[in-house]
Amino acid sequence: MTKTLTFKNSELSVVGNFLGTLSLKNKASRGRTKLIKLISAKNDEYNEERKDVLEPFIKKDEAGNDVEGDTPGSVVLIEEKQDEAAAAINEIDNESAVIEFTEYSEKMKALYESISDYSGELSDTDATIYDLLMDQLETAFENEKDGEK
Repeated sequence: MTKTLTFKNSELSVVGNFLGTLSLKNKASRGRTKLIKLISAKNDEYNEERKDVLEPFIKKDEAGNDVEGDTPGSVVLIEEKQDEAAAAINEIDNESAVIEFTEYSEKMKALYESISDYSGELSDTDATIYDLLMDQLETAFENEKDGEK
């Protein structure tokens, strides 16, 4: 049976960053490392798609190069197309990113069991991200229990 986690594209980096802050041992730590790698690969895909979607909206100079923004790595959008660009980005940000982890199921289960009893304190954004991650892990592993009955 294929095991998956599903996040919005815009949630990938925050979930990955959150996982990196947890203090975990042994198999749970290895599960976290595998999950971070899977999330990172999906986030790379998302960033490429985002870049491709934005391309028609980027202002170009006389030589046809992207006009750079004030912050490093940013670009200037064509003023009259900014609403269109925002809608396109919003759409891709909210698309589902499905992470298939069947081959790492044992390590992910250890991660799930470890963080379901996590004793560290979580507040604000971390608590929200924890809840999001736990919802996905619970769905993946609770379905497994239902299938065993």
